Amino acid sequence: MDTGSPLILTLLPLVAAAIALPLRSRRRVTVIIGLVSLGLLTLLLVLASPGAGLFADNSVIAFGRELVLTPFVRSLFLFLYPAMGLFFACTLFFPAGRALVPVGLAILSPLAVALMINPVALGAVFILAAAALTLPVLHGGHFEAAGASWRYVLLVALGMAPLLLTLSAPAGASGSSSWLWPLAALLIWFGGFPFHIWVWGLGRHAPMTALCLALGIGQMIVVVYLLGAVDAVPAARMSVQFQSAVRWSAALTALIAAFQMARAADRRGIIAGLLLLDTGLLVLAALSPGSDGLMIALPSLMGRFLGLMLVTTALAIPPADADSTRAARWNDLLRPGLLIYGCLSLIGMPPTPGFSGRWSQLVVAGQGASPWPVVAIGVALTVGLVALFRVIPILLTQDREGRQIDGPSTQVSTIFLMFLAGLSLLIGLLPGLLPGLAARMLGLS
Repeated sequence: MDTGSPLILTLLPLVAAAIALPLRSRRRVTVIIGLVSLGLLTLLLVLASPGAGLFADNSVIAFGRELVLTPFVRSLFLFLYPAMGLFFACTLFFPAGRALVPVGLAILSPLAVALMINPVALGAVFILAAAALTLPVLHGGHFEAAGASWRYVLLVALGMAPLLLTLSAPAGASGSSSWLWPLAALLIWFGGFPFHIWVWGLGRHAPMTALCLALGIGQMIVVVYLLGAVDAVPAARMSVQFQSAVRWSAALTALIAAFQMARAADRRGIIAGLLLLDTGLLVLAALSPGSDGLMIALPSLMGRFLGLMLVTTALAIPPADADSTRAARWNDLLRPGLLIYGCLSLIGMPPTPGFSGRWSQLVVAGQGASPWPVVAIGVALTVGLVALFRVIPILLTQDREGRQIDGPSTQVSTIFLMFLAGLSLLIGLLPGLLPGLAARMLGLS
């Protein structure tokens, strides 16, 4: 039986984005539109539960292609929609680009289709469309960010070639191409060495709110899709060459990130290094098949999202002075802790949200025949940690990023900051929470 559930998940974000776009100059209105739309989408997913008796098949035929809402995709978006809502709420109190909410809503549509469409190869086209939609917020009207943003989209387009070759390979294919194509697709889309340049450019020049959207929320769908594509060629994943290349790519990317952090003289340099370190190590999730790989990737990406949220809100807090409100002074007091804790989470230090994902990456990195990749990763993490503490004065004293919020800070913004800090600290103190959530998504618990 065909039902409209996947079609609504596809069309409702586009309709909401079309409504919000003409109203983008009125920030609070667009945020409310975004929150209401995400609430409706979440309610739809709850009603689409197999046990609820509604939308029984969760499938639809659209333009001659079948869209299927699997239990895992449903569980994944039950996390992503509230996460996007938290992100939109952040933009209600702190500076963000006018197009951020419409773009955030718009990309949910192609990203959902990418995971639901059959045949799987067509999903790559929708991921490219989502990447192109993020261009306005990634460059944010700044000349320096334009080149990095276009480089990102062009490399996503470039990565489609090896990805499509991977998906079109016959079952049981062998030879060098059987592992070269999935390896190339992984390294390009994940941002691993030698294709790490797009990550560094975005981290250096793109607005922090755009990084939360593209590399925090959006990247979750990209990683899930790509790991599923690699699962289609199990022989390639098990080859010694593929396993060795992935480990060394992660190690070299981490070393480059640590070097960039060590020589960074400003705030964005250290943040770009942190992002490069995190994205480079994520490629290690491709070493494990099926749900094992997702159990590494999903907690890592959730930790990255929270780390980016902490850093973004900390950098957006306006400076307080003698004439500031009490809420503004409280926010200014919270700023150093949020900023440092968010940076530590991107490194993966305990007790932060990023620790559980980083630990699982180190475990799988150490399972190879050579110990040197994991040693190099350990050195990179140590150097990155030392570099972070070296530049803490720069992080705390440089001007806040972006324009200031309209009007004085309110008590609601202080409550939001405390909620975000408390949630992150709870997840950091209980490192099993994110892996447990990932296991529930995958139906393992």
